[in-house]
Amino acid sequence: MQDQSYYVHLESLKDFVRELETQIHAMSKPNDFLLTLSEQPLLFGEFGEAGSLNKAHQAAVAEMQGLLDQVKGAITFAQDVTTTVADGYAAADDSVAGDMNHSSQQTGLLDPLLNVLGGVLGGNNGSNGGGNKG
Repeated sequence: MQDQSYYVHLESLKDFVRELETQIHAMSKPNDFLLTLSEQPLLFGEFGEAGSLNKAHQAAVAEMQGLLDQVKGAITFAQDVTTTVADGYAAADDSVAGDMNHSSQQTGLLDPLLNVLGGVLGGNNGSNGGGNKG
């Protein structure tokens, strides 16, 4: 039967979360620039097409802001999912480690008792057998 297990490198997931955080932070610069463009109307002049050019420019800026918000939302979603997955695997690892530690502690408590019993039983058999023979 093939091994169906898999390996998750938690530190890589955490690194990816940090990279996504960097990407979200980096998006503030273009967003600030778009806000500046939307707040200050361009002075195309006093001719007839200047008004329509200004409206088209403002529409393009608004569309770019919308796209930037969608990208930021997608990156934030990816960051949230990756964080949830990493936290889930970390919790599962902690749970398994805790169970193993608890199990080894229980075994550790029984080992001295088993050693004593083994020594008593083994020692009695050996000394009783030796004492009875001699």
